[in-house]
Amino acid sequence: MLLFLGQSTEILILLIAALAIDAYAGGFVWPRSLSRLNPAHLLGRLARWFDDRLNRPERTPRSLRLRGWVVLLALLAVTIPAALAVHGLAMTSGFGWALALWLMVAFVTLRRSYDLAENARRLLQGGTLAEARLSVDALTDRDIFRLDEHAVARVAVEALTERFVAWVAAPLLWTALFGLPGLLVQAAAHAGAHILRRGDQALYGRAFTLADRLFQTPAAWLAGLAFAIAAIAVPTAKPLAALRMLLRDGGKAARPDGRALGAMAGALDLSLGGPRLYAALTVPGEWIGSGRARLQPDDVRRALMLYAVSGVVLAGLLAATIVLSLRL
Repeated sequence: MLLFLGQSTEILILLIAALAIDAYAGGFVWPRSLSRLNPAHLLGRLARWFDDRLNRPERTPRSLRLRGWVVLLALLAVTIPAALAVHGLAMTSGFGWALALWLMVAFVTLRRSYDLAENARRLLQGGTLAEARLSVDALTDRDIFRLDEHAVARVAVEALTERFVAWVAAPLLWTALFGLPGLLVQAAAHAGAHILRRGDQALYGRAFTLADRLFQTPAAWLAGLAFAIAAIAVPTAKPLAALRMLLRDGGKAARPDGRALGAMAGALDLSLGGPRLYAALTVPGEWIGSGRARLQPDDVRRALMLYAVSGVVLAGLLAATIVLSLRL
């Protein structure tokens, strides 16, 4: 049964509305003063504030691990009461539902990733390699200056997959199950894990990476299934291969979005993942899929189509759940 203090149908309707709003207006650039009030931005700033003050290299490993858990609990102590307060306001005022919708629009982000990957595709096709490298800087933490044109295209496709899991499937899944508390708790875990310094996952960041994996792994399965269904409507995509790679190769990746990465690779007949190049080192990684690893701009275009249709698939699943819940 869906959980939000008996308000599951209303929450699902708001989720569909949030998806539609972001798909239409998600590319709008807000003034800097207003963008700072975005709840996702505020949550990230709070996680960064804790990280800057408590994640100090001179602390002992035990102290850093303990501090990570304390900060995670502190973020939950902020987000859960805030979500419950918005729910209580919604019970007495239409403004509360508007506030709930605003929170969903802030944390369900479909359009921005699409626009960034589409810009990279255009520059790969008609611009210079230097411009294409710069275009994916916001999509990855790799050393962009070591990427060739095939690696730039692969970064764009993998970023679409990762962000679909983290910014679309995860917030939709956990909000549908647990309402606004589910939305804000998974967002807090992801924000904490996202701002960690590289190499810190085993110490201060241990709590955040474990919590983030707990939320992202089921969402990756949902995203992978959405990719497989969407492949039916995308020319040259292979829905059965998407399912096969989801099951066969999705577990190879150390990343929590591995199942979705397997589905994307299978649907488009690509190989994704593999070694990652950073400024000072190369991090080994398993290849996901059995297709081409030398991606072209057209592969990014097909990934964009699959990404967009998958958003429609998730909206359709939400609508079907509403109809089913009303009939039961």
